[in-house]
Amino acid sequence: MVHLAPLIYDLTIMLGVAAIVVLLFQRIRQPVVLGYLVAGIIIGPYTPPHAFVTDIDNIKILSELGVIFLMFSLGLEFSFHKLMRVGSSSMINGILNVVVMIILGYFAGRIMRWSYTDCIFLGAALAISSTTIIFKAIEELNLKKKRFAEVIFGVLIVEDLLAILLLVALSTIVATKEIFSSNMLFAAIQLVLVVGGWFLLGYFLLPSLFRKLAKYISQETLTIVSVALCLFLVLIASYFNYSTALGAFIMGSILAETVLGHRIEELIVPIRDIFGAVFFVSVGMLINPEVIFAQWPFILFISLVVILGKISVITFGTFITGQSLKTSVRAGFGMAQIGEFSFIILGLGLTLNAINHDLYPIIVAVSGITTFTTPYLIRLSGTISDTIERHLPVRIKFILDNYANWIYRAQYSNKSTLLNYVSIRFFINAILVAILFTLIHRYVYPEIVPLVGSMRYAKLLSALSAIIIASPFIWAMLFSHRQTKKSNYSKSKWNAGIFIIWFLALLEVILLTVIFFYTFLITIFFIIIAAIYFIAAYKHLEKSYQWFEKQLLGNIKKPANQAKYIELAPWETHFVELEVGSGAPFLNKTLEKCQIRENYNINIVAIYRTHHTILAPRGNETIRAGDKLIVLGTDEQIDLFNKQLLQHSPEHQTNYLENFSLKPIFLEKGHSLIGKSIRESKIRESMKGLIVGLERGNERILNPDPRTILLEDDLLLIIAEDE
Repeated sequence: MVHLAPLIYDLTIMLGVAAIVVLLFQRIRQPVVLGYLVAGIIIGPYTPPHAFVTDIDNIKILSELGVIFLMFSLGLEFSFHKLMRVGSSSMINGILNVVVMIILGYFAGRIMRWSYTDCIFLGAALAISSTTIIFKAIEELNLKKKRFAEVIFGVLIVEDLLAILLLVALSTIVATKEIFSSNMLFAAIQLVLVVGGWFLLGYFLLPSLFRKLAKYISQETLTIVSVALCLFLVLIASYFNYSTALGAFIMGSILAETVLGHRIEELIVPIRDIFGAVFFVSVGMLINPEVIFAQWPFILFISLVVILGKISVITFGTFITGQSLKTSVRAGFGMAQIGEFSFIILGLGLTLNAINHDLYPIIVAVSGITTFTTPYLIRLSGTISDTIERHLPVRIKFILDNYANWIYRAQYSNKSTLLNYVSIRFFINAILVAILFTLIHRYVYPEIVPLVGSMRYAKLLSALSAIIIASPFIWAMLFSHRQTKKSNYSKSKWNAGIFIIWFLALLEVILLTVIFFYTFLITIFFIIIAAIYFIAAYKHLEKSYQWFEKQLLGNIKKPANQAKYIELAPWETHFVELEVGSGAPFLNKTLEKCQIRENYNINIVAIYRTHHTILAPRGNETIRAGDKLIVLGTDEQIDLFNKQLLQHSPEHQTNYLENFSLKPIFLEKGHSLIGKSIRESKIRESMKGLIVGLERGNERILNPDPRTILLEDDLLLIIAEDE
């Protein structure tokens, strides 16, 4: 008999048992992840009569690969455009949820008299909801087109990013034994610089490379190249003493922006599934059923903390960021659980020997309970939100609606949009300047010292080198307010805003110079030379930076085939894409005869027909089979319309809604559109868009009359094609 390595025997047992259990779990409509965990318990060392797996060391290696490919796959689903699309509301909501749940988890641990590090890791494990489980539950309940579902998906994207930062923060806390310290501050600054450098370098180089490879690269070669790049950044992350999951996630998110991102995502799925199965089964092997039975009061207590805490925090966070009360309640109930990322966080704690081994089975049991309750909570949320709205006093409801209205206006005022635009440019260039100064201090300065024989002159040359190399980005910081045509602000003379921009830019450069290359002589000399250099090279610096920005932005393109959802928060309406099936009763009838608006209170904003867009279709337009309708209405109106009229939709959907965007315009004092009618504004011609909503004070008008005169402080909501 040929001798087989123990690892092959172990993998046979692990995957064989996992396959049987997962098939059973799919049959009873339970998440696959729970099946893997149960399989791990069955073959684990705590289940008699004996342990089935013997080569533990190699299983740990494969388990680590499972984490790497899980995070790489998650990065491929996460992209720069997705992060930008979720908006500030999801950002605030996600951060609030993570911070509050960490605090709740920490104090829950203290109540149970757990150790300091156990409480920290417990809070982190409770902070992150499971993207996989929530997405699957919403999909199975056929709720993906609901307003609250998009809110949940946006928060989940932010949570995924914060989870990566949590892994880094937890490693630093374990190493320094402190949460608030100078070491933690420096670690955070280093993280921003290092990760920012990876992202910018990756976005600058890889999309161009993959555009050249796309014409001839084979499926096999693309798989090898993608995995090699993933493992390369994993090694780099390890060199900087960061989690391997961080490197894998970042490389995935960089490759997601390439033209081959969709193909890479498909190719990685089987690799992720195999190694991910090994990881989750190995997690199950660490679970001691006796601990679960012995700790059941703690498990129930933590489960209540998760469910009640997340419902409260997400509901509150969603509402304060401008969503309606109904959407907020449903979003809160939809995210009341934890999942696979909690296992990764606790796995880090075990690797660092920072937590008690009993914490693992407790969290797994909590995950099982909250996963089981998730579909029921989502179903229940609709009834609860409707009940709250019916019994809410009229005055309270009026106050809440006014608040949501005020938040929405604040988010989309012209000043707010411009401030965000300038801030992003300033922040990115500030990171680049700090990275370049750091690299020159670490790698160039030590080489110059022996050449010149004097530390003073070596610092002077290094400082000048840093200034010259970083000068295009320093220029971009100083003149970030001029690099936009969105407002007259870019043409304005010196004012407080420009003063703050210059002050912060010069402050950063001076601080970097003082920290890395400080002497009294260098400081004086630096100020004089820098001023002369920037005056003399102003035009060249502008051209250099514009070339760099053009290359970078050219590489970050909107991904193809990305489904999109547009909503008018806090209005109870949103846009969805519906396809006309062959069995629809209004085929070959005009819109006027169908009376869709009169019967269903919805509006057809656009019709997409064989690569031709009919924006704001007239009453004489005929509906045909296969037409894609961009429809505006409430959840209930759209459901009724879809149920009655689109019973037999074709299998293949095109997600044409991704070609449209909602563009709010706030008419501040002095705006050129004030005093004109909607027809005279020529928005339809200039923006290739349609005004679908007008908000004036507390009045909200859907599809306003073209003769409506626009007034100061009006908020226009325009749906237009992206170009």
